[in-house]
Amino acid sequence: MKNDRHGKAAALTEDQLDALQAAAPSPRYACLWAIQRWTAARISEALALTWADINGVVTFRRASTKTKTTRQVPIVHALREALAVYRTAWEAEHGHPPASTEALFPAAGSTTTPQTRQAADKALRATCARLGLQGVSTHSFRRSLAQSAVGRGVPLHVVQKLTGHKSLGSLGEYLSATDAEVLAAIGG
Repeated sequence: MKNDRHGKAAALTEDQLDALQAAAPSPRYACLWAIQRWTAARISEALALTWADINGVVTFRRASTKTKTTRQVPIVHALREALAVYRTAWEAEHGHPPASTEALFPAAGSTTTPQTRQAADKALRATCARLGLQGVSTHSFRRSLAQSAVGRGVPLHVVQKLTGHKSLGSLGEYLSATDAEVLAAIGG
């Protein structure tokens, strides 16, 4: 588990993820966390999104991905709802509907410069502290989705496509097994 920015980010349960989103300090963070939760996006990938990248799928452009390959993830219903609520808030904040080239999560005073990772991390840490969640980082959403998908029996190659990992070995770093799972695997 992550402790003082060392170790691996905690994987959260669906209930914890629901609580985190419900406690978000604004529609911006509820939407940011929804994108991370349902697309396995790295924080830098999510913050680099423009409104043009949200079009039936979420498109993570190769320039913003760690692997330098474009990745597209279908938009699930819950994410679509979070995006709709956030779009209304975005329009109210900026006084106009977003143009396709404007940042989905802009920095204060801008519509084209993305918010910083530090600002996103600060909001997440404050919310986790209020909820008593430990070991959580912006990477927890990505780890949680990968872990949850494998736990539901989703084939590893499908999880790899979703997360954008180049190899199953690198995906394996996201997955962990409980003692009960290991015991069940050996027939105990």
